[in-house]
Amino acid sequence: MSNYQGPATLVAGDSEIEVEATLSASLSGAVRQWGGSVQTREAGEDFYAALDSADVKIRFPDGQEGTVVATHTAIGSGRLRVSGTGAIPF
Repeated sequence: MSNYQGPATLVAGDSEIEVEATLSASLSGAVRQWGGSVQTREAGEDFYAALDSADVKIRFPDGQEGTVVATHTAIGSGRLRVSGTGAIPF
C-alpha cells in the first residue's frame, strides 16, 4: 500500500487550486485503487469549478498527474473526496 500526504494542485479546465492531499492506494484482488481527500490551502477557495469540469486532475510537486473524480464532503468546507483512475501517480 502506498500513501501520500502533502501539497498538490487540483487542475480543472483553466482552474488550478493549491491543496493539501491525503491519499492512499491499495490492491483489491487484481485491481489497484487510489483516492482520499484534498483540502484547500486558502480559506475562501471552493471547488465548484472543479466539479463542473469533465477533466479533473491532481498534480504532484514532482510533476506526476492523475485523473480523479471529485465529490464534496460538505459544501463550503474546502474539502473534497477524490477517487483516482489509472496508474497511481504518487
